[in-house]
Amino acid sequence: MTKSVGSKHTETADPHWLEWLVGGVCTFLVVTLFVWLGWDIYRYEDQAAQFEISVLSVQAEHDNYRVTFDIHNTSLSTAAEVHVRGDLVSPDSPESSDVTFDYVASESHETGILFFKKDPDSGEFNLTVMGYTQP
Repeated sequence: MTKSVGSKHTETADPHWLEWLVGGVCTFLVVTLFVWLGWDIYRYEDQAAQFEISVLSVQAEHDNYRVTFDIHNTSLSTAAEVHVRGDLVSPDSPESSDVTFDYVASESHETGILFFKKDPDSGEFNLTVMGYTQP
């Protein structure tokens, strides 16, 4: 640390306590980052992406029904271009809608919305992952 005496500046031999504190905190953060990265590399398994889909809500909206759903990638592998299709099987006429997610990261959740002309509660409703690519 530099001390000023009059118009002259001199360097002191021992650092200020704040410099030690900042250095200690930064060292702790860097070591923690390396430990976390090492743990993430250690636990990684090369496996296929696995999805869980759940319907969050069904809302009537003008002439359509909005189905909001959550897709959860439970694996440690990332998936790209995840194609999800919703099928409504009703006695009079079947209906389907689909959406594609650009990216679903490992162990993450994404939310999607599908639109239908008929109420999804009026028949058998299924949400299916049709496919994805590996980034």
